[in-house]
Amino acid sequence: MQWTLALACAGVVFGLLAWHLHHARPSPEAGLVHDPEFSVQLLDGMAPDIEVKTKDGGTLKLSDLRGKVVFVNFWATWCPPCRAEVPDLEKLAAEMKHSPFEVLAVSSDQGFEDIDAFFEGRPTALRIGLDAEQRWAAVYGTEKLPETYVVDRKGRLRLRFVNVHPWTDSRIQRYLEWLATDG
Repeated sequence: MQWTLALACAGVVFGLLAWHLHHARPSPEAGLVHDPEFSVQLLDGMAPDIEVKTKDGGTLKLSDLRGKVVFVNFWATWCPPCRAEVPDLEKLAAEMKHSPFEVLAVSSDQGFEDIDAFFEGRPTALRIGLDAEQRWAAVYGTEKLPETYVVDRKGRLRLRFVNVHPWTDSRIQRYLEWLATDG
């Protein structure tokens, strides 16, 4: 009798495990983390609530964007890799404009004059914030520019990308769409 009960319990556990493995959808972030094309670190924890200066003289807090997936991109106009990735970040922001998604580009420049000169007066799809003292980059643990952190709709850090990445890659867009709906 005890053997029958033990075998029945083992069968139920095995069946549930097999069902879960068959039906579970792997997170799209797993594909990015294990892809050698991307320099990605998986994170888990609440994102520090940065507050950056905006061009209109106000401030913007990360928590103001709660409910959206946010790319927090630390960059500067004097950084060649940063300059190189801005067009892809702008394309990504434009392609995701109908989703709850935002790119918060946190610049380490000394003022908006350098940023304005870089964009040559044209509008950008990026939300630009200024962190001239690099205070927030230090809080996030940014080691070199550019670095990008993915913050989910609930304010949790999900991924950290180091260096330049192909932001218009379909895998990144699928991941962001997943975060905006399921994640």
